Amino acid sequence: MLRTVKPSRYATLASLFGPSYPNLAFVHAAFEGNIPAQVWAQQDGDDSVCLVTTRSHFCFVAGAITSDLMDEICALLRGRPPVTLVYPVGYDVVPRAGFRKSERVQFSRQHDSNEATRALPEEFDLFRIDAQSFEKLNWREMVLSIFGSVANYLRNGYGFCLARDGHVAAEGHGVVGGGLVELGGFTHPKYRRRNLYTAMSAQVIGYGARLGLRPVLSCQADNGASVAVAKRIGLTEDFRYEVALLGS
Repeated sequence: MLRTVKPSRYATLASLFGPSYPNLAFVHAAFEGNIPAQVWAQQDGDDSVCLVTTRSHFCFVAGAITSDLMDEICALLRGRPPVTLVYPVGYDVVPRAGFRKSERVQFSRQHDSNEATRALPEEFDLFRIDAQSFEKLNWREMVLSIFGSVANYLRNGYGFCLARDGHVAAEGHGVVGGGLVELGGFTHPKYRRRNLYTAMSAQVIGYGARLGLRPVLSCQADNGASVAVAKRIGLTEDFRYEVALLGS
């Protein structure tokens, strides 16, 4: 039976999530305490499998994944939709009752490049997100679901926004963990089709590069807009992977 474990076991359990595991920035952010999360494992002495649950919809499983274990995990998660349960690359997801299978794709960049540089539209003002501008974000609730609080976001994450007439038009955020930064963001419907999210992603990448962070972006495989952004900012496809979805 899985149970939440103390941080003293984190280092061993984190090793189950190898370098090719999806969304590693999220996983390491959880182990490093950068985002609120719970780490689940078997009884002491059994570090064969690990489940990481975050406050957002993302949850992660790695290790010796058995059918009985998946029944237990899905029963555990069924009461907290929405859920995106991430598995190791190549794992053949068999959805349990209430869950459905979906495909995601991950992009990254392995080397330094200036490909992410993008000119900012002159009619917008660029801001590094602080406590005041955070309250104006269109994606505020989503970001809070990941970081738990504004203070934690400002301490362990970062982001930028483009504003016009005091309103946020587009925003880009970074989840930091394990030397990686995973990109996320949102553009107000009024300002879409102007490559603003591309510009925001470039800002997140550029700032992360100064911190020695390697950029990663993941999205649903059928999300053509996000796939196009990844290519425009110079990221290349790493792999596709299956997830189990619950709820919206």
